[in-house]
Amino acid sequence: MKKRVRILALAASLVLMASSLAGCGSSSSSSGASTSTAEGSNVETEVLLASHPFNDTHPWQLGLEYLGDLLYERTGGRYDVEAYPSGSLSGGSNRSIVEMTGTGALQIMIHSGLSYQGFNEKYAVFSLPFMFPDRETGFKVLNESEIGQEAMTWLEDNGCISFSICENGMRWLTNSKRKVETPDDLKGLKIRVPEANSLVDSFKLWGADPTILNMSEVYTSIQQGTVDGQENPVAAIDSNKLYEVCPYITDWTYCWDPAFIMWNKAFIDGLSEEDKEIFVQASKDAADYINNLIAEDDAAKIEGFKEYGCEITTLTPEQEAVFKEMAMPVYDEYREILGADLVDGLIEAVEAAQNS
Repeated sequence: MKKRVRILALAASLVLMASSLAGCGSSSSSSGASTSTAEGSNVETEVLLASHPFNDTHPWQLGLEYLGDLLYERTGGRYDVEAYPSGSLSGGSNRSIVEMTGTGALQIMIHSGLSYQGFNEKYAVFSLPFMFPDRETGFKVLNESEIGQEAMTWLEDNGCISFSICENGMRWLTNSKRKVETPDDLKGLKIRVPEANSLVDSFKLWGADPTILNMSEVYTSIQQGTVDGQENPVAAIDSNKLYEVCPYITDWTYCWDPAFIMWNKAFIDGLSEEDKEIFVQASKDAADYINNLIAEDDAAKIEGFKEYGCEITTLTPEQEAVFKEMAMPVYDEYREILGADLVDGLIEAVEAAQNS
């Protein structure tokens, strides 16, 4: 592997300046990028800025670094990626990461469909409670159905485009108060959720008090008792050390969370056809890399939670059915919001994937 080109504090300050000046509707293909000369050659390297909400041990960070390696090698050193974890270029704001990618202050981001709901409500269809029984079904549906392909274009009006689907994972529940096996166990608990109305609506029906917070605030908020718990996939629970403040963990299938490597569309449109092919394939290869990391590492992370002293409760299908039945009004609500064709079309695609 090449020796990575690194842009330090200057790049961060330039991006923050660009984001403060850029409006949500504007578009730029290079306002956040920097150039440098690749070591040992006369080739100028354009360093593309990338971000995501988790810390520097998360598979998304490793995947973005891998994406940089692929682009550097496949373009002869003309492009590289500098990945900033924990939303560090956006003040920790999930929403700002999306906005900055749309304006060109960032060229690349990884976020889950949950975080895109605030820009296009269609992404809510993937987080309707207990939509996907497992990650295998989720990937099969998104990679093989029209809905999955269309979802990669749902942020075009916001200046973003995707070519690859990865995952955040199956979202587990963690809390600092008690074991959760039934909706009654959730009553009164303040549960942090991302800015996603579909999750807010579900937790309200289960009797919890859902609270929207950026990921950067979650650990401290639980530690200080501002909220009692949160829900996130295993990799996020591990990389953000949430097991330290949440000894009670519930393993359930209430939400498999697809994610998308998103690009600033104006930047992609400005590439030559040859380079665009390289970027599209590199994006797909980086997504596969992320998905393999998550699949391989989750079991070890779960064992780490147990060794730390966490109590993990795995819900039975019968226990999950109680939660799903209580949340059925969310499906009716989103048929009204998104259209029955989208909601029922995804349900049919899931059923077909399970039966194939």
